[in-house]
Amino acid sequence: MRFFAIISFLFISLLGDTAFAQTNVEKLMKMKPMVVGIHPIVSDTNIVYLPMEFSSSEFKSKLLPNLPNDRTILTVHLVYTKYREVDTFNQPLLNRNRYENLKTLWPELFTLKGIQFRAFEQNKAKTENDAKKLFHGFIIFYKSKPTEKVKKEKGLISYTIGTYRDTFINIPEKIIYKKRKRYIETGYYLANDPEKRKDGQKFKTPSIWFREKETKLVVDSVVARKIKAKSKRVGKFDSKFLKNTNEYDALVNKTFNGKWCIVTDVTGSMGPYSAQVLLFLKYNSEVLKNSRFTFFNDGNGAPELIKRPGSSGGIYNVNSNNFDTIFKTILTAMENGNGGDIPENNIEAAISASKKWADIDTILMIADVEAPIKDLVLIKNLKKPVSILLCGSVNGNVPFDYFQLARETGGTIIQTDDEIRNLRKYKKGDVIEVGERSYRLSEFGLQISKE
Repeated sequence: MRFFAIISFLFISLLGDTAFAQTNVEKLMKMKPMVVGIHPIVSDTNIVYLPMEFSSSEFKSKLLPNLPNDRTILTVHLVYTKYREVDTFNQPLLNRNRYENLKTLWPELFTLKGIQFRAFEQNKAKTENDAKKLFHGFIIFYKSKPTEKVKKEKGLISYTIGTYRDTFINIPEKIIYKKRKRYIETGYYLANDPEKRKDGQKFKTPSIWFREKETKLVVDSVVARKIKAKSKRVGKFDSKFLKNTNEYDALVNKTFNGKWCIVTDVTGSMGPYSAQVLLFLKYNSEVLKNSRFTFFNDGNGAPELIKRPGSSGGIYNVNSNNFDTIFKTILTAMENGNGGDIPENNIEAAISASKKWADIDTILMIADVEAPIKDLVLIKNLKKPVSILLCGSVNGNVPFDYFQLARETGGTIIQTDDEIRNLRKYKKGDVIEVGERSYRLSEFGLQISKE
C-alpha cells in the first residue's frame, strides 16, 4: 500500500506545482490543494512530522521541536483528509486554524524567504476509521547540511589543479589481430569403410571409390584493423586524489567544433572527475571561450520525497570564459548538493541548458557510469544532440540508458581512444569496434565483447 501511495503522490505532483512563497495565512488559504490517495510517509533525517488528530487543529504532542538554525527549510506540506463525518463540516476553517497554530508555534516559517507551502488533500479514506489511520498535520522538509566529504573534496580539487602537469606522448601504429579458424587439406584421403577409417588408414589417391579428402582444423591470427600512429596529450596528476586520467585524456584529445554546452554531474561520487573537467577547461582556452556550462547536483540536498522528474532542481548554468568563475560555480554546486539517491536528474539539466542557450550545437554530458538516469522519460523534450562521456569506466561498459540518450538525440559515446558514432544504425546483437576494443549491444547497453 505504501508503494502505491508514493507512486500516486508523485504522479499527482507532476500535474502542477501549486506551491507559493507565502507570508500570511490568508494567502495560504487561496492555494488549490493537490489531491492524492495517501500522502507518503517516509523516515528521513531531513523531514520533520508535526501530527494532528483527524478533524482537529491541535498538535498531538505538546513537546514539539524547536526550529533548527543550522539547516535550511525548503518546503512545508499541510496534509489533511477529504472524508467528512457530516455535510456541515467546514474543512477550510479547520485548515485555517491549523495554519494559525503552526504560526504560533513557529512564526519564522511565515517570515523566512524561499519557503514553499503546499496543501495535500487525501481521498483514499471512505470511513471515519480509515481516515483516523492517516497522517494529518504538517510535514517540514529540510535541506541537507554540507558534508565533511564535500568540504574535503573541494580542497582536494584545488590541490589537484595546483599540482597538474601535462605532456605529449607518441603512440606508434598498433595492429589488432583476431583469431581465425579454418580447415586445410592434408593431401590424404580417408577410407570409405568406417572400420578402416577408425583404424586410421589413409590413402594418397581417391581411387575409383571417390574417397573423401582429409582436412584438419588450423587456428591462426589475421589482421582485424590497424590503429594509426598519433601524438597524444596526457595529464600528470598527484595520485593522492585521482586513480587515473582517463576522463581528462578523453576530453583533451577530442576536437570541439561549433558551440557546445558541457553538462556535468557534480554529485558526491564525481569529485575526482570534476577536477579533471576543470583542468581541461583551464588549459583549453578555445573550449572555454566557445562553450557554455551547466552543473547539476540532483536537488540541492532536498529530500527525495519532494523531487519530481523535470523539477528536482540543483542546476547551475554559467556562461563565462573566465576559469575562476567556472571554478567557483562548480564548487558552489558541489557544496549545495550533498548526496541523495543514486539516480540523477541528467535530462532536466540538459533541457535547462538547451533552453537557456538556444544557439548551442551539441551538449556534452559528463556523468557517473554508476548513476542511472532518473528522468529518462523527459528525453522527448531534448532537441539538441547529446554526446556522453562516462566517468569511472571510460573504456568499459556503457549502460543502456546512456546509450539510449546519445542514440535518440543523435549524439555519440566518447571514449579515451576514440568515439562511437552513428548509434542509430546499431541494433541489439551488433558488434561495434572502437579503438582497441569491441563492444556488443545488448539490453544492458554496450558491453565489452570477448570475441
